[in-house]
Amino acid sequence: MVTLLSLLSLRGSSPASGLIGSEAPYFRVKSGDDRELALGMIKGKVILICYESKDIVKNNKRLKAELNQLYYEQTEAVKEVLVRLPIVDCSDAIWPFVGTWKRRLRERSREEGIAIYCDWNGKMSSDYRMKADESNILIIDKSGRVKFFTSGEVKAEDIHDVKELLKTLAGE
Repeated sequence: MVTLLSLLSLRGSSPASGLIGSEAPYFRVKSGDDRELALGMIKGKVILICYESKDIVKNNKRLKAELNQLYYEQTEAVKEVLVRLPIVDCSDAIWPFVGTWKRRLRERSREEGIAIYCDWNGKMSSDYRMKADESNILIIDKSGRVKFFTSGEVKAEDIHDVKELLKTLAGE
């Protein structure tokens, strides 16, 4: 089982570290095809959030690939309670270019095989204290509490702990 001490090494000194153990702030995000998703719609599930700016999506590529592989290796029952939620910070999109952002978001979602959502107004970034221009990884448990948060690149040797935490939470 993953220990709290092993996860502390992953968190670093992010301002969001104070969220660990607290109730996840409400959020509402929207996909490129205007589908809305709010925290209340997926509460009761284990939520893995990868929140990044469009220029940073290649960061933590190995972590995201391993987490996707972990997801596909699970039983249907586990997949039912595990939500993978990629979110891009789109708050700097200005209105004449929003259509282009949405089109690219739809294309990227098709390429990745998963709906990618946007934080269009930056509220989620602010409420969760995301680090700008960093890869932010969060895990929210079934009760809606933040169990893990880190910004920046997750080291290869720490990926195992993140995967174990997800498996443990999804199995509870």
